[in-house]
Amino acid sequence: MYAVLGEDDSDVDTLKVLIRRLAMEPNLPIKKKGYGSCGEMLNKGAKHLKLFKEEGCTRLIVCYDSDGQDKQERFNEALEKVIRPAGIPPYITGMSLCGMEACCCIVIPVQEIESWILADIQSVSKVFSGWRPAPIRQNPETIESPKEFLEKLSRQGVRPRYSHAAHNKVVAEHINLGLVRNRCESFGALVDFVLN
Repeated sequence: MYAVLGEDDSDVDTLKVLIRRLAMEPNLPIKKKGYGSCGEMLNKGAKHLKLFKEEGCTRLIVCYDSDGQDKQERFNEALEKVIRPAGIPPYITGMSLCGMEACCCIVIPVQEIESWILADIQSVSKVFSGWRPAPIRQNPETIESPKEFLEKLSRQGVRPRYSHAAHNKVVAEHINLGLVRNRCESFGALVDFVLN
C-alpha cells in the first residue's frame, strides 16, 4: 500500500492520480497527507510517515517542490527532516524493493508539480473544451512559478479558468505520462519508484 506526503492537498491528490495511472491500478489504496506549507510538512512529516508505516504502507512518497532552490538541497532537507527521523530507508533509483519492510521515495518537482502539467499542456483541452493551448516548446522545468504561469496562460478575460487546487488532479487523469517522463527529469523518480 502507498502513502503520499506533500506540501498541500493539491499535490497529494495529483500524485495519487499519477501513481494509480503508472501502476495501472485505478483502485490502488493510497493514504495521503497534505500540509498547509512545506515548513509544516518538514516539521510533522516524520510522525505521519511512521503512522502510515504502522498502518501497513510499504511504499511511501514525500513530494517537496524545489521552488527555484537547488533540488539536491531540497532532497537532503527532506531526507534529514522527514525520512531519517521516521526510520524508513530511502529509495535509491534502480534498487529492488524485494524483502524490504518499507521504503520511501523523495520526489522533488523542479519548481513546482505544475511543471509536469506544462509538459503536456495540450491535455487541458480534455478538461476545458474551449481552451486549446499551443505546446510549450521550452523545458517546462525551466519555467519559473509554473503554477502562476499555467493560471496566466488560462486567463479568459480577467479571471483564469485554471485553478491548481481544483484542476491539477483532473488534468493528471489525461496527461501523456511518457511525454512528461521525457520532458521532466524530476518525474522520473516517481516513475522509477512505482514501476520498480
